[in-house]
Amino acid sequence: MSTQLQQEIDRWEGQLDDLAETGEADDWFLEERRLAEAQQTVVAYRGRILPLLTKPEDRYVATEIEHLVDRLEDLRNDLFRTVHPVTSHQEIAETVAALRALVQLALRLEPTP
Repeated sequence: MSTQLQQEIDRWEGQLDDLAETGEADDWFLEERRLAEAQQTVVAYRGRILPLLTKPEDRYVATEIEHLVDRLEDLRNDLFRTVHPVTSHQEIAETVAALRALVQLALRLEPTP
């Protein structure tokens, strides 16, 4: 399981790197970059990463990750509004950083084969 989880994390990180490169090359606005980052993260976690965290020892970390993904969705939705909180961009970056930390913790909790 940890190999598959690591692969999905690496895939997500690669997608974020690709988004950063594209955003820089195409001169995206901060809102566009954060929106893309939030969207990619929500899709990766809901569709591929969280479903791998099903064992009882994953329960606490998975619950915290779910809360962060829910928060990220709310922040992403804020960016769709014409007027959004000025802290949305920073909060998205902080939430993604927290997800990175928690998913690394989840990897460490995985039993070694």
